[in-house]
Amino acid sequence: MLENKFRSWNFLRILRLAMGIFLVIEAVKSGMWFLVFVGVVFVAMPLLNIGCCATGNYSIPKQNSEKAVDEVEYEELK
Repeated sequence: MLENKFRSWNFLRILRLAMGIFLVIEAVKSGMWFLVFVGVVFVAMPLLNIGCCATGNYSIPKQNSEKAVDEVEYEELK
């Protein structure tokens, strides 16, 4: 089960987790409790694989290569 959880990890996901952990540790050291909350959010995002681009909402739609692009009709204006 753990193999499936860590199979889709890439460099940026690991980097986000490391930055979140670093932010939590530094915020606890300095006593800035609001930043602890922000750091927990940054740790939760890679662990749960959530974020603005995780669901594919910002992906570019695939073009259908079967359409003929060469045939273009022009209308003459007078």
